[in-house]
Amino acid sequence: MIMSRKLLVCLVIAATTFSKAKAQSTNPKDTLNYYRGQIDALDSQIVDLLGKRMSAARAIGIYKMDHQIGVVQSARFDEVLQNAIKHGKGLGLSEEFIRALYNDIHKESIRQQEELKQTYHH
Repeated sequence: MIMSRKLLVCLVIAATTFSKAKAQSTNPKDTLNYYRGQIDALDSQIVDLLGKRMSAARAIGIYKMDHQIGVVQSARFDEVLQNAIKHGKGLGLSEEFIRALYNDIHKESIRQQEELKQTYHH
């Protein structure tokens, strides 16, 4: 009885997996649309996260102005970059890609903090 229950569970799992694989391979356009939908959702999350990151950068910019700290803190950027490179490598991302991405993010953070300096009043 226990053996047949285990067999039944295995068959159900196998059938479910097979039907999903078959559904994906039956209509390649549906599969392509599915993955494109995933990418669209992930892209939206990436932009949302970048917006949140810039919000934090602006808050840091205000703190820096209040405490007479310069906008660019090279040691901190190097630390963030090295952590991102290490994390990215673990996910199969090249160091070059991570460097380019974080250099662009850093430039935007600096731009936003510099813009704050022009409009911020204590």
